Amino acid sequence: MAAKSVVILDGDNADQRLDEGDTLIVQDASGNETLRKTLTTADLYDLRFRENMLNTVSSIGSGWEFSENLVHIKNAELTQPETRAYTTSNGQTSTEAILERNNFWEVVQRGSSRYLLIRETDNAGNAVLPSDAINDIFDNRQRYAFDCATPMRLLNLKATLDTIGEDDFNSHAGRLLLSSWYDQHDTSGFDGGFITSVRTAQAGEINVNGISNLNGESALFDPSKGDTLTPGSVYYFDLPGDKQSAAQGWNAVYIGRNADGAYRFWSTNIGTVNVNFQANSWLPEDTFDGYYLGAINATPNTARLQNWDVDRSI
Repeated sequence: MAAKSVVILDGDNADQRLDEGDTLIVQDASGNETLRKTLTTADLYDLRFRENMLNTVSSIGSGWEFSENLVHIKNAELTQPETRAYTTSNGQTSTEAILERNNFWEVVQRGSSRYLLIRETDNAGNAVLPSDAINDIFDNRQRYAFDCATPMRLLNLKATLDTIGEDDFNSHAGRLLLSSWYDQHDTSGFDGGFITSVRTAQAGEINVNGISNLNGESALFDPSKGDTLTPGSVYYFDLPGDKQSAAQGWNAVYIGRNADGAYRFWSTNIGTVNVNFQANSWLPEDTFDGYYLGAINATPNTARLQNWDVDRSI
């Protein structure tokens, strides 16, 4: 694979650090310019968020143990579940059951849905800060278990925290409620805090090892339709013909390419893996064999980052 280099031209600030107005130049191995871009504020937030995503996945090994229950605090089950009233997003009063609890979080059941809910106060009666609660999940990964989607939401929150700092994060995160891709901070509800694009396929459009996709499964990744692999974005390996089981797909953070051309991803309960795709296709031939790379892409929500970053950490 041809090596690329990146050159940064300092803008008006000339402060030897990446700023708005600086020019980013990408060159190929021969020194030919392949990209030139003047950086905007949104670009800086995008770059810093991606950097923090990649730093995190490189430091947490295989992440968390897998659980089909979506969210689970190990060895924290209550002897007898507790019930209490809570106010729904539309202002109605309902009842939830508390199933598990540690110093920062509770697992609650609301109807058929199971969530990890940040506690208002810890065991000593002190207010629980969102930054402390998120960091506990990363620092004590052995105490938690998740499906393969909730960790993507957690990575989003961790990268947000590391990008804008504790004070602004704690001012805006609110009482965190986590389950799969659920995002309480906007009206989309299930984007994990990212800007997410999804293309779906008609039944039978994709065939992997003799198994065809079902209607509504993700379309096949296709650069000719604008799909790109960008480090720090989240992608999805889809298992054709399966929309129900726990093995129906794997969410994965793209890290980059190795010198041998293999594509490097990180996925929870697996860790960092090298993926080689079959010639002229996006069908893995080793890791994730039987799956296909879907046309799903989750990228940084730079508007939210800028809105939350009151003290302008970038």
